Amino acid sequence: MHKLLVFDLDGTLAQRAKGISYEDTQKLKELEKSGYKIAICSGKPTYYLCGFVRQLELENPILIGENGGCFQFGVALPPKKYYKYPCSERAIEQIRTLKVRIDENCGERNWYQPNEIELTPFPQDAESFEIIQKIIDSGEVCLDELLVYRHKDCYDMIPKNINKANGVALLAEREGIDRADIIAFGDEVNDVPMLEYADISVGIGNNLNCETDYRFDSISEALDFVLKELP
Repeated sequence: MHKLLVFDLDGTLAQRAKGISYEDTQKLKELEKSGYKIAICSGKPTYYLCGFVRQLELENPILIGENGGCFQFGVALPPKKYYKYPCSERAIEQIRTLKVRIDENCGERNWYQPNEIELTPFPQDAESFEIIQKIIDSGEVCLDELLVYRHKDCYDMIPKNINKANGVALLAEREGIDRADIIAFGDEVNDVPMLEYADISVGIGNNLNCETDYRFDSISEALDFVLKELP
């Protein structure tokens, strides 16, 4: 039996801006009671995940925020155990410079997710979305220490050594979990490193452009599979 289940949030455990169904919540609790550790690995910050995961009523959830950059154990605030993935000062400076350029060009037509490490602008209109893309593509800001993910509603701009695979690997190292004991679930491009790192990868929906060991239309089907089919 594997030891750690790592779930992306938006598009995987739940639809964007939606909760998890009662039935799926019960399945997660059943998986935890059967011996699995449950981790949520998201582009959202950990404090956002706190409010979301409280509804699950898990005993010991692990929250991995900002695409592998921040780690929190449990949903209490302040957390009893919390740490960040290390990144370079050069990456932090590039994020600061990029934010200045976006502010200069988009003004108030942009909202920033309140992160601790990465930069996540949510453009408020299509024009602002493309302005940010032009800033990224133009080369006017050096981005050699950053990774940039474009999503349907935002951008994630992250120090290049931070991704969901490295985040899960750091968690596994600190918690004494082998890579061979990890199952990962995801649906988007920023989930691909985590899916490739895990021993078993589970894709949800049709957005992924990578091979996974299993693919399901819904998280409910995937949870049933783990509960009933995996040894």
